[in-house]
Amino acid sequence: MLRTRSFAVAFSLALFGAGAHTAQANLTDNQTVPAPATQVANATPQNLPEEDMPLADGAEMAEGSESMLELPLPIARALEQGMVLESQFNAESDLTGWVLSLDGQFTLVYTTPDQRTLISGALINEAGQNLSELYAQQYFPKPDIALLEESTYISVGAPKEQDLPDSATAEDAPTGEQTLAEGEQISAEGEVSATPAATEKTVEAKRVVYAFFDPSCPFCHLAWKAFQPYVDKGVEIRWIPVAFLNPESRDKAAAILQDRNPENLLAESMRLFNTEEQPTTSVKETSRRQLQNNMKLMQRFGIQGTPGLIWADDNGELNIRSGMPKLDEFSHITGLPEQPQTDPELFRFR
Repeated sequence: MLRTRSFAVAFSLALFGAGAHTAQANLTDNQTVPAPATQVANATPQNLPEEDMPLADGAEMAEGSESMLELPLPIARALEQGMVLESQFNAESDLTGWVLSLDGQFTLVYTTPDQRTLISGALINEAGQNLSELYAQQYFPKPDIALLEESTYISVGAPKEQDLPDSATAEDAPTGEQTLAEGEQISAEGEVSATPAATEKTVEAKRVVYAFFDPSCPFCHLAWKAFQPYVDKGVEIRWIPVAFLNPESRDKAAAILQDRNPENLLAESMRLFNTEEQPTTSVKETSRRQLQNNMKLMQRFGIQGTPGLIWADDNGELNIRSGMPKLDEFSHITGLPEQPQTDPELFRFR
């Protein structure tokens, strides 16, 4: 991906009024950013007084603003079409930042000093830092991490382990079409007999990390690789599939969601990443709804691109990060000492 110095995509007031509501800036060096969704709906709040405008902590209304009529016209038009103004703040390069919401989902936009142009997307400074991500963490209302339980995810690093009796071995596993009833096993002679039930005990993961990923996203593939040593040490990663990069993304995500063993197929998909052999299948309606719900949750948490990582640290504080982290950051994310990485593809993230 391309790194720019002071990058954003702007569009004119005329375009905004004509229906081109937002333009998405999607050039960063370590994440894949979804194309813009329509962000303006049809309800009509009119002339909202200053005292009724909700503000995030640390945000403030523009000096002298007394009503929606004094807002920049692109912002006023968004409010007229159903958006809610959550807060306003001073942004980089004399821009004004605005937090808008619709149906519980939040978005960041900016206006230029002349108030005639609205900017939407990832705002990148000359150091390559994603300012939009920082602003989102600072000014978006903090969602409850428990919302992610509503997602459809694939857990890697199982929080349970099974103590098998001595008589149960890999060679005892049933083969072919034979189906065993609960509490039965196959003997060496092929006879079915009762066996002591295996005991399953819950093992608490050292930390749970949620990871939004697109199966076509190269940085998600690299994050998968970088997490493996930490999974081996007891971290659980809950991979939440979304599909926005291309039509093939949906087919790849559906293959994972619709498989009998999605954890194994996720690993296979990552192993065969960006090859003709990467598993795909036609998308069933259930999978389509699951992917849509996952995408809404990703937007609800203000994640600007994939991979999108969410975790609670040892103090219970919610952490959100978009993009492929540096290798030494995985220690902070997982709460474990830094693990050695031997894959040459990861070396550029040292």
